[in-house]
Amino acid sequence: MDWRIYKREWQVGTVCVVILFFSLYLLYYESRAGGGSGKEVMGTVSFRYKTAQRKFPDRMLWEDVEQGMPVFDRDSIRTDEASEAIVFLKSGTKIELDPQSMVVLQLKESKENLDLNEGNILVESGKKVLSVIAGTVGLQAGSDSKFQVTRDKNGTRVIVEKGEVEWNEDGTVKQVLGEKDVAFNANKILTTWNLISPEDSTRYFPSEQEQLVEFHWDGGEDGILEISSKRDFTGPVSKRAVKEMQYKQKFQEGIFYWRIHSKDGKRISEVRKFRVLPNFPVELQYPKKDLTQEDRTVSFAWVKQKIASGYKLQISKDPNFTSVVETQLFRTNFSLTLSPGTYYWRIQSYTNLPGTETFSEARKFSISLPQEQVAVKAETGNGAIPEPQNAAELALEYPKNGALVDMTGKEGITFRWKISAKQKQTEWKFRLFFRKGSSDELIYEKKTKGDRLYFRDLEKLDVGTFHWAVESELEPNLRSEADFKIQLREDLAAPETKASGARH
Repeated sequence: MDWRIYKREWQVGTVCVVILFFSLYLLYYESRAGGGSGKEVMGTVSFRYKTAQRKFPDRMLWEDVEQGMPVFDRDSIRTDEASEAIVFLKSGTKIELDPQSMVVLQLKESKENLDLNEGNILVESGKKVLSVIAGTVGLQAGSDSKFQVTRDKNGTRVIVEKGEVEWNEDGTVKQVLGEKDVAFNANKILTTWNLISPEDSTRYFPSEQEQLVEFHWDGGEDGILEISSKRDFTGPVSKRAVKEMQYKQKFQEGIFYWRIHSKDGKRISEVRKFRVLPNFPVELQYPKKDLTQEDRTVSFAWVKQKIASGYKLQISKDPNFTSVVETQLFRTNFSLTLSPGTYYWRIQSYTNLPGTETFSEARKFSISLPQEQVAVKAETGNGAIPEPQNAAELALEYPKNGALVDMTGKEGITFRWKISAKQKQTEWKFRLFFRKGSSDELIYEKKTKGDRLYFRDLEKLDVGTFHWAVESELEPNLRSEADFKIQLREDLAAPETKASGARH
């Protein structure tokens, strides 16, 4: 075969392969880049609703941001359609981004610059001098000011709620705006109506699907109330002629904008935003209602709440929670070792915004003494458990070496061990292995105190042979290990797992 006739095809193929590898290298480099490493942290994303993203100045790709994430000098922050974000800077400045908005944060000496590329931001200035740039417009704000800036294809609009804002263009002061002033393209606008409630950027967090919103305003003549899901009212708009200067309506989840305008359309009020976000209580998963278990280590789990920044696990010995042991968490599971007895537990969710705290239902669970301890207690009559005779310093009690464990219908397995009375309390290293052929694969390792560990990751508890070992952190020679097998009865369904299928 004469390969020369395919010379062009070979050249094209070679170029494609080179481009492919170069693209993969760029993607790898992008993922490995330090991003904000070494830069000054300006603040954090304190609240995020739906999709909000951040981009470092030396990156090409955008990444999703979560609540509590830091933001750095020269970071770009943007929101998607029907999304919001709130950024708190260390100086005390608060920036709220509307849907489909983008701002670049810049820190120059003792001055904060916010470059608004598009959309709308509501700014509350902190301790530092603040400047907002919107195209050719520069807005200088003093401390303790609150104002709104909108930039779209028609120009720039500014609404001052508190303080003073100076409007500059090409180094020339065009306007000085005071409290309640509204300006569009440097021209002040006279507003006929005074909007009272809901206030701008009001957030409702109902525990039901809908929220009743009451609108109030005064001044001016009879007008038309407009409500839309877009600030420029280009989307679907609800219009209603009103005379009493108040109106009530129920809203489901979403972001909404409202205004009043005259019937001839020549006079129009400012635009205000409000948001409805149902905030349902946390759904508990484990322990189940009225659960009783011998294991003193209790695993708690609950469903991630939609807007929560964190959770508080509250445990009490009475159903009214008059005396509570509280643990603050930023994940949806936690394990705790408790003494035998009856307990009640619940989860409180919270965010950095006021009025968002919720409480889950309260559940009861009990920890009982192991059956062998109950029998010994009954025999001795005084509750004292005698020391085992000729016991080893460390002995594995369950599962013992060579044991066959039936996991049918069970949610976990309790590993128990015993130490002699002369052995001091220590911290133990627990290891669990799965036997593959002639070798053991480590599938779990944890440091723990006490004499037992409850393991409930059913995804790892497959049918087969396992090896477990416990050793002292202080005395490595104090160690014990055992093998056991797991089986499932064929007449019952296997325990529910996240993934099915045998190990490979």
